[in-house]
Amino acid sequence: MLMEQHSDPEVNRYHSPGPRPMSADAVKSRLLEFIERNDGSGFGRRKLTTLAGDYVGRAGIDWMSDPDGYELAYSLKRAAWGNGYASEVAKGLTNWFFETTDNAFLIAYAHAEHHASQRVMTKTGFKHWFDREKHGVPCSFYRIERSDIAD
Repeated sequence: MLMEQHSDPEVNRYHSPGPRPMSADAVKSRLLEFIERNDGSGFGRRKLTTLAGDYVGRAGIDWMSDPDGYELAYSLKRAAWGNGYASEVAKGLTNWFFETTDNAFLIAYAHAEHHASQRVMTKTGFKHWFDREKHGVPCSFYRIERSDIAD
């Protein structure tokens, strides 16, 4: 599933290492990293499926450095684009994060030209925070504060 997703250059267009298919070794390495980070706390990256069990991508919340904080992350296979899955999972994970932790804020970021992902962030309530490079690509960082979440 993950190999199918990341062998598509369009899916990788805004991910590092850029718009080319990831090798099987790179996908395996990424998957092992996701597995190692899933420590039972609820944080980490998870497989996304529809209610019918169809794989649509991956998403989760995990600690990031530079800037330090918990990060909302999601990536969908191309066939899942435009169906509202990213918005649904972003909203659900953001709500879960603030309901189950006492953290003051949550971070999300995307390639500076990935406007669809940035729209998902703003629809979820994230506000533009700053722009700079991360992993060698220009990125726009967004942040949502606990106080931004409606009760």
